Amino acid sequence: MTLKQKKRSAVSRPHLNRSDWLSTARSALITGGIDSVKVDRLAKSLNVTRGGFYWHFKNRADLMIALLEHWENETNSMFESAIGNSHIDGESEIRALTRAWIEEDTYSPAYDAAVRDWARSSKRALEAVRRVDARRIEIIQRIFKDLGFDKKQAMIRARIMYFHQVGYYTIGMGESKSEREKLLPLYLSVFTNGKAT
Repeated sequence: MTLKQKKRSAVSRPHLNRSDWLSTARSALITGGIDSVKVDRLAKSLNVTRGGFYWHFKNRADLMIALLEHWENETNSMFESAIGNSHIDGESEIRALTRAWIEEDTYSPAYDAAVRDWARSSKRALEAVRRVDARRIEIIQRIFKDLGFDKKQAMIRARIMYFHQVGYYTIGMGESKSEREKLLPLYLSVFTNGKAT
């Protein structure tokens, strides 16, 4: 390749930022597991050299930490937005949460499952999963309290609802969106003792 061709090639390459690398790492994690999140593979996917990676991350371990932080922030934001700031309308809150689960536009079960798989072999990932699970259950518990349940009832109902949802994805139920929507009122009635349908 001549110097002129190299310059042209460098100009035509997209300017990548940290988010581009994280997004590619996220995709690799989902499709191939943690062993597929390698610097050379990510660079190849992005059609760039490995050198650009080191502008944004010290090493692969740094990327792994950033990926867990990305997952933790992204996944918790969906739960946080369900409750908003009022904490007074439990029925609206539980509907917002279940709608996000069904729509899957602000929540990625595949990303969640990939991080949980990673947590089987990584203490750091396991700690992140435990933090996220605890926070999600806390948020769901607040929803049940807003529905009028006392603290213990809210905690148990939150756990049952959350464990059900994690299990739903883990065993791969594979129901269509329309099937899930048809069953939602019955699920809500069971979870809330008829306070939301």
